[in-house]
Amino acid sequence: MTISSDDMIAYVDMDGVLVDFPYNIEDVDQSIREECKEWCMRTNNHHSDFDGLFSTLPPVLGGAEALVRLEAGGYTVYLLSTAPWGNHSSSSDKRRWVENNLPNLPIKRLILSHRKDLNRGALLIDDRPNNGAKEFGDFEGQRWLHFGSEEFPDWESVLTELGC
Repeated sequence: MTISSDDMIAYVDMDGVLVDFPYNIEDVDQSIREECKEWCMRTNNHHSDFDGLFSTLPPVLGGAEALVRLEAGGYTVYLLSTAPWGNHSSSSDKRRWVENNLPNLPIKRLILSHRKDLNRGALLIDDRPNNGAKEFGDFEGQRWLHFGSEEFPDWESVLTELGC
C-alpha cells in the first residue's frame, strides 16, 4: 500500500501524547486520588480502570498547538486511542476530554481502537508500541513516530521532523 499526498492522515494517540496520563497512582488528580486508591486496593485493579479517571486528566503542554500545526502542514489529524476495557466510562470520558480540550478538532475525528495497525494513513504519533502502534509502520508509506523516545522526546521534535 502506498500513501499518496492526498492521504496525509496523521493519527495521534491521546494518553501520554496529548493527555498527561498518570502512570503512578500518586499522580492521579487529587479530586479523585483517595477514592481511586481505595478502589484499587479493594478490587486489586489498576488505576487506569477507575471510572471517571480519563475526564480528570490535564493536557500535555503544546499538544493542542501541535495539532493545529500538523493541520497547517497539510495533515488531516485523527485521534487514535485505546480505551481500557475495564474502565466503563473511559470511552465517553475520552470523548468529553476532546470536546473540552480540543474544541477546534471535529469530534468525529476520534477513533477508539485496540488495533491501531488496521488504520491507513501517513503516520501515527504514539508513546507506546502497544495495540498495533509498532506494527503501524509495517505498511509501505506509513510511519510510527515514537513520542517520548530519545528521537522524539516532545512535540517540537516531532513537528521539526515533519516540517511543520
